[in-house]
Amino acid sequence: MNKNTISTMKPASLFEKFSLKNATNIGGVNLLADYALDVLNLPEIFQNHLSIQKASNAVYPLADSLTTYVLASAIGTERVFHLKFLEDDPLLRAKTGWNKLPDATTFYVDIHRFTRECDVNSIRLVNKEMLRRILPKECILDIDATVETVYGNQEYAAVGYNPTKHGRKSYHPLMFFEGKSQALINAVLRSGNASCSDEFNRAFQQTLSMLPEHSSVDYVRADAGFAGEEIYAQLEASTRKGYVAKIKRFSDLWRHAACFPWRRVEYTDLVVEVKSFLHQAKSWSKPRRIVMVRYRSEEASPIQGRLFPDWQTSAMVTNLSWAEEDIWRFYNQRCAQENYIKEMKHGFGMDRIPTQYFLPNYAVLLLKGIAYNLVLSMRKEIATPRFSRMTAIRLRRELLYIPAVIIYHARRWVLKLKETYRYQTDYLIMRQRLDALR
Repeated sequence: MNKNTISTMKPASLFEKFSLKNATNIGGVNLLADYALDVLNLPEIFQNHLSIQKASNAVYPLADSLTTYVLASAIGTERVFHLKFLEDDPLLRAKTGWNKLPDATTFYVDIHRFTRECDVNSIRLVNKEMLRRILPKECILDIDATVETVYGNQEYAAVGYNPTKHGRKSYHPLMFFEGKSQALINAVLRSGNASCSDEFNRAFQQTLSMLPEHSSVDYVRADAGFAGEEIYAQLEASTRKGYVAKIKRFSDLWRHAACFPWRRVEYTDLVVEVKSFLHQAKSWSKPRRIVMVRYRSEEASPIQGRLFPDWQTSAMVTNLSWAEEDIWRFYNQRCAQENYIKEMKHGFGMDRIPTQYFLPNYAVLLLKGIAYNLVLSMRKEIATPRFSRMTAIRLRRELLYIPAVIIYHARRWVLKLKETYRYQTDYLIMRQRLDALR
């Protein structure tokens, strides 16, 4: 760079004045709100299924209050007190017909109304209505558990497995996703000292009841935490085609596996070997098929491979008769569930615990799951390819957060969006698709 170059930048001196009326920085939310309120009719779904209601003269009926929170979560409101930034938004006021949206205090009062398990379960029925639009006919159920660290003395929080905050109290929710659509079918909030298998059978049956009439569970994938005779018997009885679950490398399993030879599989950048055999653990009622896979990089030196074999080995239990390598590939697709959980945490604030009490926290977890499915459903039904696979954070940045002004012109209200918005064509296509669904 020439040091003698003279800068031509001439910053303008601008006078600041807070006088712009009816301005919003979330103009693109008009699409999301129309989809939630007009296509899905979320307030009516809440009204039909909630087991509790507010007084008939309440300014904000409970169904409307919860719908507002779901919309706020979809927009990116991770914590309840962040609702204050949306209270006076002119776009949301226009969509709801309110002079002011419910504030954080109102929602705290409303969420503390959930004092019984049946009240929490009524939120599940709302999610079930949404799943009718998302789930395929043949479902792959992916099961996992995650950790939500708490920073207080929340009810039923306990010290348990916590890989990032050792020794801190947490919750340990069970998560049930559908592998093809990415939809959250069910979530079960549990104490932090619960193991993966605690409450599994009850949660699994509850998840099956969440499926709409046109859907069934063909396959189940689960990690090594979901193990034992009771769980395997449950999966064998409840799946139409089969299951694959990772299994820990117990010593008796390893001794038995040594009796069977490895088979080399052709692969591109890995050396892969597989084997399968029947094995009956002491606690099992019958023998089950075990599939074992080991692999290493082809780039390992011959000496290293001979003296220090860097094999990565895993074992799976299954009732499927597929080739071993197909079982391995199918199970590996379950890894996408980790991304779905990250999306729930980073995109919807699933791990932001709002209250001191267990059942209200449980209700908020399910409401955030509905917000997650709302964005998923909107992407599936109206999004153009540009937006169909975006994370929630990126979708907000590129579609929802558009500066706009609401004006009254020609005897109607008009939302004037930013003129230089780069994806206008996509937006208009999505608007046409949305209008066709009404």
